[in-house]
Amino acid sequence: MVLDFLDDGAQRLLLVLCLPLVDGVFATLLVTGAIQTFSDVVNVALTIFSGAGALAVLYSSADSGREARRMVKQVTPFLLGGALVISLIAPVFASVFYMERLKYATGLAIIAIAAHILELDHAEKFPVPAIVVTGLVVSVQSPAAAAPSLEYVVPALGTAAMAVGVLYLASLIDIERMDLDYIRRGGAMVLCLIGLSQFGLAVPSELGLAVLALSVFASLRKG
Repeated sequence: MVLDFLDDGAQRLLLVLCLPLVDGVFATLLVTGAIQTFSDVVNVALTIFSGAGALAVLYSSADSGREARRMVKQVTPFLLGGALVISLIAPVFASVFYMERLKYATGLAIIAIAAHILELDHAEKFPVPAIVVTGLVVSVQSPAAAAPSLEYVVPALGTAAMAVGVLYLASLIDIERMDLDYIRRGGAMVLCLIGLSQFGLAVPSELGLAVLALSVFASLRKG
């Protein structure tokens, strides 16, 4: 598996970044014209990709700014490649996969990432890559329906590139001055909220970012 070439932190970051690709959100935004202008690209990059979940994994999985930047560099080509694939099949994405099944799989994957971050007992029995791959396999309904299109390549790649750029800037924060216990707990809570939302629970979109901000603030006060 290609993820074996990445360390645990980079794997977690990549999986969180790729969730909008596999759950249909990014494909839907592309085909509905929600990513057309530069401001659209910035907004989607900041909220859908490099939002609270990705920042939570970045800060809780890295022990230093250098490690955080290395993680971002490692995941960049994989995220760009995934965005390219989705841009090609975006017009028929919903007809290729059962979306409800994908949402359940992504919810389980996010909660599993939270368990790994907190180093909970038995967390290793639920490997995140296996959950994502299994979710994709059981969700396929008509793979022959995919008809590639170049219409969405530029906005898709631009959005993914903007997202990793934002994460790289976020990695410039001096993580060494943070109390990472606060970051890990806050990050795990953010991921659990995102995961529960995939199961249909009404979670306010601002709540995850608020929790992450509070955990970062608490860590800096302790630093």
